[in-house]
Amino acid sequence: MIEKICPITGKLFTVTDREMELRRKLGVDGEPEFHPIYRWQALAAFWQHWALHKRICNRTGKSIISVFPENCPYPVWHKDEWLEHADPASADFEVGRPVFDQLWALFQRCPIPHNIGAGNQNCEYTDDWWYCKNCYLCHSGAENEDLQYCYRAIRLRNSQYCVFSIESERCVDLIDSHTCSRVLFGYKCWQCSDSAFLYDCRNCHDCLFCCNLRNKSYCIGNQQFSKEEYERQRRDWDFRSRTAYERGKELFARMLREQAWHRALFIDQSEQASGNYLHECKDCENCFFLTTGMESAVNCLRAGDHNRDCLDTVSAYHSELAFNTSLPQDQCYDTKCCYNLIQCKWLEYCAFCFQCEHCFGCCGLRGKKHCVLNKQYSKEEYDMLRARIVDAMKATKEWNRFFPNSFAAQPYEESLAGFYWPLTRQAGERLGFRMRAVEPERSMDSLDSSLVPDRCDQTDEEIQKNVYWDSGANRPFQITALDVAFAKDLGAPLPNTFYMSRIQENFRWIPFDGTLRETSCAKCRRMTKTGWPSVCDGRILCEECYLKEVY
Repeated sequence: MIEKICPITGKLFTVTDREMELRRKLGVDGEPEFHPIYRWQALAAFWQHWALHKRICNRTGKSIISVFPENCPYPVWHKDEWLEHADPASADFEVGRPVFDQLWALFQRCPIPHNIGAGNQNCEYTDDWWYCKNCYLCHSGAENEDLQYCYRAIRLRNSQYCVFSIESERCVDLIDSHTCSRVLFGYKCWQCSDSAFLYDCRNCHDCLFCCNLRNKSYCIGNQQFSKEEYERQRRDWDFRSRTAYERGKELFARMLREQAWHRALFIDQSEQASGNYLHECKDCENCFFLTTGMESAVNCLRAGDHNRDCLDTVSAYHSELAFNTSLPQDQCYDTKCCYNLIQCKWLEYCAFCFQCEHCFGCCGLRGKKHCVLNKQYSKEEYDMLRARIVDAMKATKEWNRFFPNSFAAQPYEESLAGFYWPLTRQAGERLGFRMRAVEPERSMDSLDSSLVPDRCDQTDEEIQKNVYWDSGANRPFQITALDVAFAKDLGAPLPNTFYMSRIQENFRWIPFDGTLRETSCAKCRRMTKTGWPSVCDGRILCEECYLKEVY
């Protein structure tokens, strides 16, 4: 165990034996320099989130919808154009000049695809979206159909404003839930249906304002009723009215603080795993939001689908041997200090590359081997030049450091880091992040969001012609025919904010800031680690007591 002070944050952090063992396995020299949270912050600043922009494709001049804004420092091409025509600029290595300076001069001339994803039908207004159909304003999902305004969704159908949810249909405001149907506002629920405002419920139907229930029906506030009495009382809550729905959210929040039991950590089917929100993980240390088979990892944030031997990564997907990399996606192997890679192997200091192998300091390449600064070399020439550059980077202390923060293609506020670790403009610029240039100005003909009708059944076709203004997000939004039909069918209110405001609001129900704290179990009083905020103290249970109390 080694204790160090982070030169950026000034915070003390510990380097464990497990981390040093993994560094040696990955061929990484020396000890880590920065606090793990700052490492995540820097990597997550390169993961574009929370915004879509209408802009021009820099190849065709046509209007496109991209996650990258018009003032992106990289040329942005529509992905189809990039896949077919991209032939980025190259450069020779200059001895005596800092390598990062050379990379930045090159990268700004290299086109990048306008979004991430593949296999979609009618999903133009999406990003990080894979093998989906008929989806609109959605981010980070796979195998979905007929969704609007969803984030981190897998195999969802006909739903809105769902985050971190799987295999559900006809739901709204579903948060970290699985296999649900016709649920209005469900948080950490499994196999629930025809219900509203549930927390940590399993196999329940026709329930309202309930928590920690198992195999129940016709309950309100965890109290059992007959079917007839339940239906009579349920009619008092007409969630087609936004006023009623917002009052329901207030009662739900109070239920979480005062009535619900909270599991201290969410670690399932895992061995030798520390952190939180882990599923089917083995030998993982200080990791968060890892699912479906991560093995041998340290300091990893957000990963899925069988990763192995990852250190200091963000959003690894089906990849192995990743170090200090953001978004090694879809069968990447042995990547170091890279970002936005798909199906790449043996890459270092590369960005926005697809199906490349043995490349160093490259950007915007597809299907290439043995390239340095995008220039083609023989294997022997590549090996010799790579060794020279590594020596140069070690001399300037650039080696094993991630790219400077200014290399990110989008503003800090539109990254995952900007959500978890928000910064003022002054603080962001001091750390070298590119901050958002200007906020959109309100158009003269936009209506205040308070003018959206309270009830979804108080609308006509004219509402679809209106442009409303969300003053909190400084963004315009419209209400579509699909919004009206969905709200009427599910008995939910109409949207009254910019879509991303509500997605982020739902995302905030899942507590995470990169740390765990100690608190005492509300039952046995033993100390336990948790990610829940202190407002939940007195309702937090260690794993043993949670299983006794809830199951």
